[in-house]
Amino acid sequence: MYINCKTYFSFRYGTLSAKDLVKAAAEKGVPALALTNINSTCDCWDFVEACRLEGIKPITGAEVRNGDRLLYILLAANDEGIGWINDFLSAHLLEKKPFPEKAIEQSFFTNLADGFVIYPLEAREAEALFPNERIGVRPAEVNRLFGMDLKKYAASFVIRQPVTFLDKQHFNIHRLLRAIDKNVLLSK
Repeated sequence: MYINCKTYFSFRYGTLSAKDLVKAAAEKGVPALALTNINSTCDCWDFVEACRLEGIKPITGAEVRNGDRLLYILLAANDEGIGWINDFLSAHLLEKKPFPEKAIEQSFFTNLADGFVIYPLEAREAEALFPNERIGVRPAEVNRLFGMDLKKYAASFVIRQPVTFLDKQHFNIHRLLRAIDKNVLLSK
């Protein structure tokens, strides 16, 4: 399962349509797929429909960022969860206030069964996680796990393999979108 996939509704970042993302997942035999566009849930229903047509379990959510900084990924476990994510995103985006760095006194979701929160590695200590929170580890970060008490907190870690583009052509589009977003030359 991939828990961090983006479409072109990750504005100035993603390159795929929901249909293309799901088609590629189906070709690889992926049983479940999570759509987590950056600060957006715009095409989640197109994604759900495409997943159902391909026999893939759809999971909706959002990758929450302040600027370029990844704070966490929110994944809905049910309809109440996606409703909460939409309310959360709307409240912050409409008022143009930054997203909180992490949940401090209580979990982000009102009901823990409504969704999951996945923090990037080293953004939160494993012992401070709420029951519905995990730490996402990218393959390039595996070496940073040495020295951590993994036996005690093994269930707190998940693999976070972002999917933003499929091939060299999509990668080049992604590079162009990032250059446009930063208002810099592609060579930078």
